[in-house]
Amino acid sequence: MKRFGILTSLHDDDAVTLLRALDRAIASGRIIAEVPCVLCNVPEHPSDRALAQRIEAVKALTSLKKLIFFPSREFQKELREQARTDPKLLARWRTEHDRALLKLLPQDVTLYLSVGYMQILSPEILSALDVLNLHPALPQIGPIGMWPKVMEEQAERPLPYLLAVPQEQLAQEIPQIMSISYLRAGGMLHIATEQTDRGPVISWYEFPLSSEGLTKLWIAVTALVRAQGLERAKQEPVWRELVQQIRREQFAGETPLIVLTLEKLSQGLWEIQERTLYIGGQPYPSGYCLNREIAAFSRPPI
Repeated sequence: MKRFGILTSLHDDDAVTLLRALDRAIASGRIIAEVPCVLCNVPEHPSDRALAQRIEAVKALTSLKKLIFFPSREFQKELREQARTDPKLLARWRTEHDRALLKLLPQDVTLYLSVGYMQILSPEILSALDVLNLHPALPQIGPIGMWPKVMEEQAERPLPYLLAVPQEQLAQEIPQIMSISYLRAGGMLHIATEQTDRGPVISWYEFPLSSEGLTKLWIAVTALVRAQGLERAKQEPVWRELVQQIRREQFAGETPLIVLTLEKLSQGLWEIQERTLYIGGQPYPSGYCLNREIAAFSRPPI
């Protein structure tokens, strides 16, 4: 049976949503795997109420049984504080942190899924494990960084194209504009490397930012940018709603992306060899697009 671990900081409720989906998929037999370790780099009993609630939610899961708490902020606090202004000390702290972490993890598990793990991985871990990192953007051309930054950039990218179109023609032109590859949104699972959000891709999905709801928001935001300029428009509620709506539509694909990828890996339909996806013995160096499978996954039963 396939075994994989999970690394998480339980940074937000989205992490809990994804872990619950994994738990259901394993319990139902869709993913044929064991999860012998869920590493949480936060205190088991935090003072932050929201984090405490997320921890209790994960403790209630049935298939993700063994939680290990290893609070990064508490590890070698003096060195960590000194490292804030010294890159060499920071690299040393990360190395020592990850060496200690590796001693806590099962030695026979080398594949891990990062679910909102907020700690930058050192070469110590990257050389020892294959860590599947979930990133809310397209391979190679998508923005890098945490999801709020990514969504902001996804909202900004189309504006030069939209501003080149007369306001009254936007509704008709938006579907074609949003079909440009550079402007499309999506998500991917890739092997974490020292190059942020650019490691070898295993699976991904994409979609155009041209839903009915987004089209209305693009028209409103473009009118604001024409009248006030981008920086002032960003202070308006409609800009925040645009960014949030992009995130909502993007996040809808993350659960099926993870479940389908781990399903195929657990059933032996896919393999990861030397950080490359193999399907039927053939390498897929650019990963596999799961658009068709995600559409079927998300389709309500008849």
